[in-house]
Amino acid sequence: MKRIMRNAITVLLVLITIAVITSCQDNIPNNNSNDDIVNTATNGLNHDDKTEYVETIIEWDNEPERAEQFVLAIVSGEYAVAAAGFDATMSRAVGGIEGLRKTWEDITEIAGDFICIVDSDIVDDGEYDIRLVTSMHEKLGIVSQIVFTNDNAVVGLYFNFTDIQDHWIVPVEPDNSISTMEQNSKFVEISEILRESSDYPLNCVLTMPLNISEKIPAVVLVHGSGPLNMNSFAYGISIFKDIAEYLSEYGIAVLRYDKRTYSHGEKLYIQFGDDLTVWEETIEDAVLAKAFLRQFEDIDEERIYILGHSLGGMLAPFIVNEGEYAGGVIMAGSPRNLLDIMYDQNIYLIDLSDISESERSVLYEQVDEAKDMCFGLPENYFIDLDAHLSEEYLTATDRPFLIMHGTKDWQIRTDVDFALYQEIAFGNDNIEFRLYDGLNHLFIQSVMDSPTQEDYIPNSKVDTEPLADVVAWILSK
Repeated sequence: MKRIMRNAITVLLVLITIAVITSCQDNIPNNNSNDDIVNTATNGLNHDDKTEYVETIIEWDNEPERAEQFVLAIVSGEYAVAAAGFDATMSRAVGGIEGLRKTWEDITEIAGDFICIVDSDIVDDGEYDIRLVTSMHEKLGIVSQIVFTNDNAVVGLYFNFTDIQDHWIVPVEPDNSISTMEQNSKFVEISEILRESSDYPLNCVLTMPLNISEKIPAVVLVHGSGPLNMNSFAYGISIFKDIAEYLSEYGIAVLRYDKRTYSHGEKLYIQFGDDLTVWEETIEDAVLAKAFLRQFEDIDEERIYILGHSLGGMLAPFIVNEGEYAGGVIMAGSPRNLLDIMYDQNIYLIDLSDISESERSVLYEQVDEAKDMCFGLPENYFIDLDAHLSEEYLTATDRPFLIMHGTKDWQIRTDVDFALYQEIAFGNDNIEFRLYDGLNHLFIQSVMDSPTQEDYIPNSKVDTEPLADVVAWILSK
């Protein structure tokens, strides 16, 4: 959905990171609909002028299988075969054969060893031939998006993690006449459809406590950046599932739903293109979720709250105001401009990298250039996002907020973002703060002295201390 401009930094990182991009070409489409990009900018890029870039275009078949051939070449370690398909600009962007190898090794370190290809799809873009190839790996799935020109040159390459448990199951039109229910000893999960009669229906799950004797409070979970499912699944970690189950065990109903860009990414691309804003991506569905919850008689409609993580936390004050929610919980959010956050994330990772000072200087320049071009993303998206930032809503609100942060969060900084929230909220007794030692951006225990995306270990669980605080905070209202 995003279009990547020439000279934009080869790889970027925003908030909760689940995709890798290795294209720097003008207006090359990315159908991943993902604002969260893993930063491996220092891994094999910019090999000075010593790299001999391949100019020859590989003779891929003019059939759909050519994308699968390309992916199979990579997973088989035949990087020279795959890289031979790049045009000159793409080869320089990736860093040639060695850059491709290093990028793939970084990705599979998270996803695990290759098992098989399970799906292949085509996106009709007119000017470009876009192929999506889904491969199963030991821990995660990888969706490889390859962009071909009409003469078979590879001019765009994107990697996006996906949940191996459900991605390649062909979606079946849901039976909306009944609700599917799954129950454990403390709560029941009710499968429903949010915005069922709209152009963008979303699968959702309402987690309800058992043995309800009076009306109970409820929470709507709002995603971070990227096309995330209802569990906010990324890096093999399902933070929204952990949050929902914990809160419901202690008497709070929780609604989680597939993000619109997850369920309807291609449709959104067709309808909005580069004019997509955070309203269509995130805000509208979160606002409408309150009306959905009000139909359940066990839920106290005066005690429905927002819990936003990352981008969802950034937008939570606006959503609370717009949707007239009772209040909000901000987990790892920021009141700052997203472009500044993206810039700081890239600089942080460059500073950690074991590279020469000359290589570091080149990367700094690339980040500066990339920021000037909105990191290759549509400028309209950032303009709209800036209109919904937290400061004016937090300054004026009389609704309660709980702002939570981990000291090992390298994506949203304690000394900058969390401190700025405290400055904005100074003197407002309705806003409370919690800082958690050793927790990272996903509110799991960090295992690194200087965390990176490698700190997000698959199958990790959200720490219970912040979850207990959310429960206590909501039940006290």
